[in-house]
Amino acid sequence: MTAFALHRTDVDGAVVVRPTGLLDLTTYRDLRDGLLKCAADEPRAVIVRLDEGFECATPAFMSVFTTVWMRVSEWPGVPIMLVGESPLHREVLDNGGAGTLVPSFLVLDAALEALGQPPERRRDEILLPETLVAGLLARNFVREACERWLVDHLTENAVTVATELVENAVRHGRSEPVLRLELRGDQLSVAVRDASPEPPREPKIDTQRPGGRGITIVDSLSRVWGCSPWSRGGKVVWAVIGE
Repeated sequence: MTAFALHRTDVDGAVVVRPTGLLDLTTYRDLRDGLLKCAADEPRAVIVRLDEGFECATPAFMSVFTTVWMRVSEWPGVPIMLVGESPLHREVLDNGGAGTLVPSFLVLDAALEALGQPPERRRDEILLPETLVAGLLARNFVREACERWLVDHLTENAVTVATELVENAVRHGRSEPVLRLELRGDQLSVAVRDASPEPPREPKIDTQRPGGRGITIVDSLSRVWGCSPWSRGGKVVWAVIGE
């Protein structure tokens, strides 16, 4: 049996991934995290080509594509598409083997044609120092962006969430965090990237400073939040604010 691997190419701004080998309990995470890393680069789409070189131990493992779709639909909002290039995989996709959320196509050109124009976004980011002053800089950055984008009603929650994520990254990420804001419609995403692959931790609560209330407050103020691996190493912790 061929060792499991992901073969990546870039086509017209989209990432095309061709998995080879057997998808089972031992390789499920490799495929899931590999696709999440591709999505973290924010291409136009992540398109997965399924051909004779890819096998599933059971059809149930095809749910990995729905899992990835659900993880990236909120952030970074990258479409996930499947292309069934062999008769067997076409039959599995036609029978709903990968769920109904992930669109599937017969050929790569059809998937690329279906992409169309990406939705309009407003985006800004800042590289912050690896010190606790990063929290103050993050708050100023968020307030200025919200004022510029006319979303004052999201400012306070966005400031709090950004503070928690940035200060957590400084304490545990051991790197200079990158804070990025992105506005899509009425939803504002706050994303912080650092060099540590470890998921966010709960810091000790310190009521004397603006941050320090832990990732639980991020959960309470966000519509949804999550942690995704970064393709160049480390992770991105993100949260979506707004209805």
